[in-house]
Amino acid sequence: MIKKFIVMLFGILFLGCNSLSIPTSIDSSENSERTLVALDSENEVIGTGSSKIAGSGTLVANGKASRDAKDKLKARILIEEDIIFKSFLVPADPYTKKILAPALPDLMDYTANQLIQKAVEKDSWIENNKAYIVYSISKSEILAESQNIFIQYLDDITNKFQLIKEGVNVSQ
Repeated sequence: MIKKFIVMLFGILFLGCNSLSIPTSIDSSENSERTLVALDSENEVIGTGSSKIAGSGTLVANGKASRDAKDKLKARILIEEDIIFKSFLVPADPYTKKILAPALPDLMDYTANQLIQKAVEKDSWIENNKAYIVYSISKSEILAESQNIFIQYLDDITNKFQLIKEGVNVSQ
C-alpha cells in the first residue's frame, strides 16, 4: 500500500516537473534554435558548453566546452534530483527524515557524478571562433539512477543497524 502511494506520488511529482523549462546560456538565437532541434526538452536535461578557440586550437577548445557543458548539465541534474530525493522522504516520519536528510546532498552529488558519465553528446559545432557542445541525459535515467542509489544507501544503513541490533541481542 505504501509502495503504491510512493510510486503514485513520485509519478505525479515527476510528470509535473517535466513541464519545467530551464533556459540554456547560448550566445545567439541561431545557436538556440540549433540546440532546440537536437533535444527533447520534455524528456531530457541538457547542458550546453562553449569555449573560445585560442591559439591551442579546436581540440583544446572542444575539451573546455565539453567540461563546461558537463558542469552545467550536473547543475541541472542536481535540480532534478533535489525534487526526486525529497519526494522519497514524503512518506517518512519526522524522525526518519531527520536521519536521512543530512545524507541527501552527498547522495545527490554522487548520483549526479554517476549520471554525468552516462551523458550523451547531442551536438557540437564551431561558430564565431567558439566551440559549442551539448550533452544530455534522459529524465527517466535520472529517476532510475536516483532510485537505485537511494535504495543502495537504505540497504547499507539497514545492514549497519541490523549489525548493531545483533550485537545488542548477543550481549543479553
